[in-house]
Parts: sequence; structure tokens; C-alpha cells
Amino acid sequence: MKKFAVIVLIGLLCQGCISTTTSSVPALNSEDAAIANLNLGVGYLGQGRTELAVEILERALSFDPRLADAHSSLAVAYDQLGLADLAEDHYRRATQLESDNPNAANSYAVFLCRHDRWNNAERYFRRAANNPSYMTPAAALANAGVCARAAGELEIAKRYFRDALGKDPAYPDALFHMTDLAYLDENFLQARAFMQRYLASADASPEMYWLCFQIEQELDSSAQAQSCATRLREQFPNSEQASLLFRLERDESP
Repeated sequence: MKKFAVIVLIGLLCQGCISTTTSSVPALNSEDAAIANLNLGVGYLGQGRTELAVEILERALSFDPRLADAHSSLAVAYDQLGLADLAEDHYRRATQLESDNPNAANSYAVFLCRHDRWNNAERYFRRAANNPSYMTPAAALANAGVCARAAGELEIAKRYFRDALGKDPAYPDALFHMTDLAYLDENFLQARAFMQRYLASADASPEMYWLCFQIEQELDSSAQAQSCATRLREQFPNSEQASLLFRLERDESP
């Protein structure tokens, strides 16, 4: 897999060379020019200058059409512009060029999932998670779980979340979804166990405090429920969950 070179550029590269009125710099070879334009395009993408990023990334591919990272970055740019067909073309090309690139596989899978194509996305999530060079396999597995859940495949989703926790026992997304799914299954003790693991290892969120409140209520633990409610009100007073709590308490008041 080609890695991003650490290059700082001022101005745009013109056909692989930079010139001034008094001197010239020898033309870069095609590979170096492609990498330089890739880095510049990624920089523009990070700044939110998407259309300019597309122009520069297309230039990178004119120097090296087989540069998988340029295809992946261009796919992100086209996706941001709402050009899904072009985005998919480049995601697919990146995974074809570097089938062992776990980042490209995970990115393509997330794209497919957002377009409600779980059956297509799953194999790319698995390709990323099973790659020994991938630094965060729990992320790909949790992403697969989220995608399966959105597709209504709840048992498959649970399996992926468990697999994610097997890789990283404190992975927040997997813990949240296992908490929520256990609550929906009315397995409140299991939901509490996952919730406690989440709260012990991850930053607080209004969604989890709201779940905490509901779980503890189901377990008739008034003190714990009120503790979660208090933290929700104090830490996230403007959240949707705090509004739900306020309406619930107002409706229950005499």
C-alpha cells in the first residue's frame, strides 16, 4: 500500500513542475507528482474545499491512475458533493487496486451501508477487520454491526458487536449498541452490565444517560435512575434526551 508522503506544498503543481522567472525545478517523475498532488488534494478535502480537492485529486490520477489512495480520497470528495455514482466508481477502483488495503475496504463498506446495501457492504467490513495490518479491527466490526442493525439483521448485528468487543473490550460503539439491544430485548440486567462497562471507559453521552435512566427504572432502582437523570440534565441540558426527561417528569408530576 502506498503511504502519504509528508510534503508541504505552496501553490498548485503544474504538470509536475514548479518554475519561477529566474530558475526552474526539474520536473518530478510521475510517481512523485501523483503523491504530491494526492497530499495537496487531501489537504483541501480536510479544509472543506471539496471542488478544488476533486480537481487536484483528478490530477494525481492523471500521473498515476493506479494510485489507490487517490481513488479513495476522490471517492470521499465526490460523496460529499452528492455524486454517489462517481464516488462508488472510485471506491470500487481503490479496493480493486489494493485488495489488501483495509482502510479502503472499510470506507467502501461504510459508503455502501449508508446507501442501504448491507449485503454488499458486509464482505468489505470483513475484509478490513480480518486484515492483520489494520490497526482498529474493532471499528470495522462495530461498523458492520451498525449496518446489520440498520438492515434489520439484529442477531447478525449482535454477533459483530460481540466480535468488536473481543478485539477491544472497551470499544464505545459496540458497548452502546449492546446496551441498547439488551434493553430492547428486555434483558435489563445484561443491559446494565454493558452500560456500566461503557460508563467506566467512554466519554458520557446523552443517549447513554437516557438509556441508563430507563434501564434503572425497569430494575426498580430509583436512586440509580435519578443519578442518571441528574447527570443527563446537568451535562447535556439542551439535548433531545434531556427534553424527553423533562416531559416525562412533567407528565408524572401531580
